[in-house]
Amino acid sequence: MNNTTNLDTHAHHHPSGRAAAVGHHLLARWPSVLGLLALIANIASGADPHVTAMIIMLAAMCYLAAAAVGSRRSVWVMVVVASVAVVLARLTGLDPTATLLVMGAGFAIFGFLRGTGVDRREVGVQVLGFVGFSAIALTAMMSSPALAVYLAAVAAIGHAIWDVIHFVRDKVVSRSLTEACFVLDLGLGVALLLITSTALPL
Repeated sequence: MNNTTNLDTHAHHHPSGRAAAVGHHLLARWPSVLGLLALIANIASGADPHVTAMIIMLAAMCYLAAAAVGSRRSVWVMVVVASVAVVLARLTGLDPTATLLVMGAGFAIFGFLRGTGVDRREVGVQVLGFVGFSAIALTAMMSSPALAVYLAAVAAIGHAIWDVIHFVRDKVVSRSLTEACFVLDLGLGVALLLITSTALPL
């Protein structure tokens, strides 16, 4: 009787139990899955250095915004707000890059002027990060196709390292965002180097 029960239990859990374990693992790693889906969506028609540069600017701005607001969880809201702002800018004929720069400047001022509830040192670090990544991204957008690829890849891989640093520090933004952003950033950088470089003229 016990042997039969054990066999039935094994038969029940062998395929379905394995599937459940995979499902549980994916659920636990939902930020990585989300980052991978975003990566696939952005490179489905080919890696684009301008799109990558825009994404890195947006990511750096969201880090800065979260530091200025003083809430790590707010970064997901900032991602939605910044994405909507970029889409609206394109629909209304505004420059999306200028929109992100204005938003970044606004959050920087807001963060420095806040009296309490914010670490100004963290705001300062994120301002430097935003300025640095934006400078590389903007240079990529204004460069020749060959140079743009490598500059955008440097920005993406550089921000992937930024994600890892903040994941380890567990400050400024939620770890779920750093995980999703790492998968997206690293994937974009590698895709540019591996896919787009093959199409560049010699």
